[in-house]
Amino acid sequence: MDKKLIYTEFKNILGSDRVLAEREELLCYSYDATIKESMPDFVVFPLNEVEISAIVKACNKFNIPVVGRGAGSGFSGGSVPISGGAVVSFAKMTGILELDEENMFITVAPGIINADLKNYLADKGYFYPPDPASFEFCSIGGNVAECAGGPKAVKYGVTKNYVYGLEVITGSGEIINTGSKTIKDVAGYNLTQLLVGSEGTLGLFSKIILKFLPKPETSNLLIVSFDNSTNGFNAALSLLKLNSRPSMLEFMDSSSITAVKDYFKNSFIALKGDFLFIIEADGSADEVKSAIELYKNKLSKFSPVLLFAAGNDKEKKAIMDARKAISPALRAFGDFKINNDIAVPINKIIQILHDIKNISVQYNVPIINFGHFGDGNIHVNIMLDKSDAPMLERGEKAKYDIMKKTVELGGTISGEHGIGTMKKEFMNLKFDSYYINLMRNIKKSFDPNNILNPGKIFD
Repeated sequence: MDKKLIYTEFKNILGSDRVLAEREELLCYSYDATIKESMPDFVVFPLNEVEISAIVKACNKFNIPVVGRGAGSGFSGGSVPISGGAVVSFAKMTGILELDEENMFITVAPGIINADLKNYLADKGYFYPPDPASFEFCSIGGNVAECAGGPKAVKYGVTKNYVYGLEVITGSGEIINTGSKTIKDVAGYNLTQLLVGSEGTLGLFSKIILKFLPKPETSNLLIVSFDNSTNGFNAALSLLKLNSRPSMLEFMDSSSITAVKDYFKNSFIALKGDFLFIIEADGSADEVKSAIELYKNKLSKFSPVLLFAAGNDKEKKAIMDARKAISPALRAFGDFKINNDIAVPINKIIQILHDIKNISVQYNVPIINFGHFGDGNIHVNIMLDKSDAPMLERGEKAKYDIMKKTVELGGTISGEHGIGTMKKEFMNLKFDSYYINLMRNIKKSFDPNNILNPGKIFD
């Protein structure tokens, strides 16, 4: 690789102020929220689709990888440049490009932060529902690349449910536009939804067309727990069958309750029980009041050991603080975490939690579980001591067994984090070689020279 020649090419496209090539400048672009790290050779900062196209064509010319990067908050290694090459940062492409209030669509640049989009729309009385835990700092382009989810998916769905069109630069450097600002569109293959969740392996987004909704007038929360998982499971199912479905239905199993108990201190909520839920209702003030009362009546029939509905903003904050306390509380169980985001059919949640408990005992490693009950997405945290090599080995074996059990139950190895480098070894648990080859051939159509985020998902 002639780095000097490639640098000159990028400088001619972007100017020297938007090309990084020194090691100390590149370091911040070598990792994401995983522990994996790999240095890029260059970082470039385009402003529009024409510049992205020129960058990709230059990378084809020199046969170097191209890795798109939003905020680097992903948990799959998706934005880590494992083969070097050029990282395309969208940090300078953060604008609102069009607000179409009549049709209720908004077109944005890929680098815009999820929270900034939410706040922009909220100020105008609108609502963008997808709410990954990192919404305060993750980018919309990254959300689309990974098909991010979040707590509100139980009522509102995930990122793919709001993406109606994309401007994309393929692996050949061609600029294509998919989808439209219409609710119905069956003209040809649905390339928009193919690209959502493709983890930067098929194209780089330069414009994203999103649907938005009217903002709910208000919301309220309650917290409830049960002395056994069967009661909790049946109670939660009863809520999902209601017309006034919760907008959030988060759960913590006994291991995560234990983790949080000593960490979370509050004067009016004492965590107890073996299966806990945090539940939200949203809508008009009357709808929310009615829904919370209905939820309380339903839940009380399953003998809860804790049932508390917030009466003000302070109490709502306290309930969410219990949920947010899980991650910092995990540190008491180990200084190294294997983070998984499996998803199973809702009626298999109890079975997979039972299987995980047995795996925890079998390999003698703590496993803490919590997540999104309403869509079957479970965050499985295998807690380890990074200085204990045998324990680390047992943790990897536990991870494999969990993935295998998940697939056997009709589930999937990732609900919202993506595959990247962290889970590609498990793809053959879910897909046979014919299916994987179909995906490889699709990638080749978009990216004939395999320069777009190579080594991710199944390579």
